[in-house]
Amino acid sequence: MCYVNGEHKGTSYKMNNRSGRSTSQEVGGGHSTGDHEDNITSWEERTPALIGAYSDEEGPVTAKGKSPLAQRTRRKVQVLQNKLHRAAKEDSTRTFGILYDKVCMWEVLWTAWIRVQKNKGAPGVDGRTIKAIKAEGEIDFIRDIQEELLAQKYKPQPIRRIFIKKSNGKLRPLGIPVVRDRVVQGAVKLILEPIFEANFRPESYGFRPKRSCQDAIRSIRKWITYGYTKIIDADISSYFDTIDHDLLMRLVQRRIRDKWILRLIRRWLRCRIFEQDRNFLSEKGTPQGGVLSPLLANIYLHPLDKFWELQHDDWKTKLVRYCDDFVILVRDKTVAPYMCSLQTMLKRLKLELSSDKTMIVEAETGFDFLGFHLVRKRSKRHRDRCFCYCFPSQKSMKNIRMKIRSEIGRDYTKSVEEIIAKLNPILRGWSNYFRWANSGKHFHKTDRYVSQCLYLWNRRKHGGIKRKHKKLSSAELIRLGLHQLQGKIQHVD
Repeated sequence: MCYVNGEHKGTSYKMNNRSGRSTSQEVGGGHSTGDHEDNITSWEERTPALIGAYSDEEGPVTAKGKSPLAQRTRRKVQVLQNKLHRAAKEDSTRTFGILYDKVCMWEVLWTAWIRVQKNKGAPGVDGRTIKAIKAEGEIDFIRDIQEELLAQKYKPQPIRRIFIKKSNGKLRPLGIPVVRDRVVQGAVKLILEPIFEANFRPESYGFRPKRSCQDAIRSIRKWITYGYTKIIDADISSYFDTIDHDLLMRLVQRRIRDKWILRLIRRWLRCRIFEQDRNFLSEKGTPQGGVLSPLLANIYLHPLDKFWELQHDDWKTKLVRYCDDFVILVRDKTVAPYMCSLQTMLKRLKLELSSDKTMIVEAETGFDFLGFHLVRKRSKRHRDRCFCYCFPSQKSMKNIRMKIRSEIGRDYTKSVEEIIAKLNPILRGWSNYFRWANSGKHFHKTDRYVSQCLYLWNRRKHGGIKRKHKKLSSAELIRLGLHQLQGKIQHVD
């Protein structure tokens, strides 16, 4: 692999207006040849309201209120992102040298703050919550961040690491940055994402705008139906914890050579980690829980997507990836050469396949991916054809039953209506995720399970005395407001 040198010497960020700038300079000072002229976004053209103050007529900037100021802020960020994406799309070899001033813009920082609020999340090592920051004054909070960035004095605080239990009993490390670092990471992501989106391949779906798990499943189902019946269900061992920092930075430098942006990313990668009673410096990996981590993870695996497109015949094999989870669909009879090719490329990226989870399966046998079970069968509509059916996997069914039992619990002081009010968001979210697939039977089973659990809870509440309670039928539960899964299937293909 050949890499582009990512640092541009002598870059300064002065808030002055320069005349005679070209369109390419307005979107980050891209240099694909020998042009080394810097450009700075003009700050004098911005109104005082956009720099942190707002008038009484417009009201405060809020995401939900959609005030004129909030609309202008969002629109200005969208215009900037569109320019960056268009410039990156026109020239795939272009590098962007001046981006730090865009990160410091009030509109970009405020948009990042709004997204941090929506994502909620626990506090970092400083114990400062989003609610506490809003009580102290969010305008002052963003202004302080902006002043630190402009003075180039910003330094990330240590990351608080906790462990969450996985379904297989193992522990997954989760890094939680402080709220201030999340806002700055979000601002950097707003600027970098449209640039790298111009390079990402169509069959990459994880943590990308206007793409989802359902899109990845639809793509897999389409290719299996078309005859790609041999599947390499691949799993990378501890992906987020084994990313090589130096290699990742070289991949970022293929498009970004602003030394201040690169310096921020290096500091976040090598940030000190607090874990229970010890602290240490991160030598490799990117913390799960960081705002910028999903984008960096996609950048790191982008060479795999490109390698697969260039080295293998598109008619014989397809690679569909959702971040670090991916499958390779093969039309040939032999799969061994593709497995060797995959291992060779991952070795170049300093990654390893998990021997326990990686397997080769037939589409007729079926496999699980992103909570779905996919299997190729005879079509129910056309018996002479085969179709790939997908529906909730056994693991997904087990998880939803566990959530239902946990939410109902053993608190018998509550009413049935209160229990239903807590169950509905869980059932609604689960049905929205699976409702477009072949999930009719599984929705019926889940509805029956909810009714049985509520009946047993109501019976135990009254001590099992029949005359003190009546059996809760499905019709009665629906009348009380229970969200029913049956009838929610929506086939959009």
